[in-house]
Amino acid sequence: MTTVLGLNCFHADAAAALVQDGRVVAAAEEERFNRIKHCAGFPLEAVRYCLQQGGVELRELDAIAVGAKPIEHVQQEILQILSGRPNYSRQIQKRLDAVARFRDVRAILAREFGVPRDETPRLEEVPHHLSHVASAYYVSGYPDAALLSIDGFGDFCSTYLARAVGGKIEPVARVAFPHSLGILYTMVTQFLGFGRYGDEGKVMGLAALGQPVYRDRLGQILKLVDGGLFELDPSYFTHPVYGVDMIWEDRVPAIEDCFSERMIEVFGPPRHKYADFSVRDRDLAASVQALLEDGIMHVVRRLRELVPDTKSLCYAGGVALNCVANSRIRQSKLFENIFIPSAPNDAGTAVGCALSVGGQSEATQVNQARLGPAFSPQEIEQALEGSGLRYRRSTAIHEEVAALLTQGKVVGWFRGRMEFGPRALGGRSILADPRRPDMREILNTRVKFRETFRPFAASVLRERQAEFFAADWDSPFMQYAVEVLPEKREQIPAVVHSDGTCRFQTIDTESTPDMHRLISAFCAKTDVPLVLNTSFNENEPIVCTPADALDCFVSTKLDALVLDDFLVNR
Repeated sequence: MTTVLGLNCFHADAAAALVQDGRVVAAAEEERFNRIKHCAGFPLEAVRYCLQQGGVELRELDAIAVGAKPIEHVQQEILQILSGRPNYSRQIQKRLDAVARFRDVRAILAREFGVPRDETPRLEEVPHHLSHVASAYYVSGYPDAALLSIDGFGDFCSTYLARAVGGKIEPVARVAFPHSLGILYTMVTQFLGFGRYGDEGKVMGLAALGQPVYRDRLGQILKLVDGGLFELDPSYFTHPVYGVDMIWEDRVPAIEDCFSERMIEVFGPPRHKYADFSVRDRDLAASVQALLEDGIMHVVRRLRELVPDTKSLCYAGGVALNCVANSRIRQSKLFENIFIPSAPNDAGTAVGCALSVGGQSEATQVNQARLGPAFSPQEIEQALEGSGLRYRRSTAIHEEVAALLTQGKVVGWFRGRMEFGPRALGGRSILADPRRPDMREILNTRVKFRETFRPFAASVLRERQAEFFAADWDSPFMQYAVEVLPEKREQIPAVVHSDGTCRFQTIDTESTPDMHRLISAFCAKTDVPLVLNTSFNENEPIVCTPADALDCFVSTKLDALVLDDFLVNR
């Protein structure tokens, strides 16, 4: 058996994955264990989990893979630094420090696991964007495909186009620093007062409340190149001069503001993070969303030209979390088949680099997202006993929870293995009745404590999806936001966003039998084949352990909590 440990380390969304004989047997983000959102640094607890799940020790691994190759394009980066940035010696030193950190991975693991350094497995560095596309392609089930990765930056590159045939990946085009669709979206996100790492999704939600009236003016920043890809106007950004600095004090990642004085001159002062949202703010969000979609579609059309002999697209990178833009790609029909993994963000590079080094199984893993920890009945009951809460074990948990939902109760749903990636897919979810017009307000004020403009997703039975949504494709990982049919919007108001769309997850009996049984029980009572599904957390990482779930239950106003077959009613 070939066994490879994959890592995303020294970066936000630190994660680990274990691949055995070409199959992903475990993967998890470090944030789920140490409770630091988007945790940066080294994923030691995630490594411990993966090794335990795989039943192997560190010295038994065949290789350790990391989803970055800092030396990649380093000459080009140093030349760019020397040509345009002040304090160039500091910038070059930072690059050399990054190279040294990755070379120290074996030493870190040897120290933490008590293994002599010379007995640790070999280290393989896999380029960042190759790791992204590998995380999608090698589990997609497609023998050949066009591959695409779009994010901020990784190894001096922001956009990577490739083709794959018979397991071999060949790059065909890329976009290098300082040009980046991801940085463009992040810059406007920061300008709108969302300063925390990962806040781009808030702008996507806010965009539905505005009009893209600044599309042309903002479009002056992004030049789409005929017969090529794209370029940014550097005068609107700080990163072409000063670089993109990610810091992680106490392992909390942050990126310095990258909008320049030019951005302020054209669009006025940036929004303060505590200020109300003005018409300008909403319209600017709508405009950058429209501009991002324009840029993505230009890149996808160019990829179609460069790789004309395939029906399939595998897409990853942080920008692939933009479910509105993903729907544009689907609706374009440029590719017949599209696969986006459950963790297209940087956490997913842990899977991609491990598969790149360890080989791939012929078995399709397309619906595999439940790669995190599960807990035995004994472990769950021990946590319940320690909580002091009253509980009981149910032999009809799906029917009981369906009844609670019809009564307007909000239920924490913790069953089986935890999901890998940022979406709650039925392992660590909060569930509610989508028919209640007041449910969004209830969730925002009692449980989630978040901005009121942010929408909630739905999990829907695959066989009845077409009755509610204008989409005929599967969405197992909630990667698409699509139109809710107008005649159905009043029936499920809690999951309909301001623009009439909904981010949805398809539920079938083969890949998600547990959720299928629950929603079927709810449907039997209501004739509505879907439930509201949001992540089981409250401004912290999604819960991982029974203790995490109990803490969230106690600190919020959830009405009930399910821990496998155990039920707690408030």
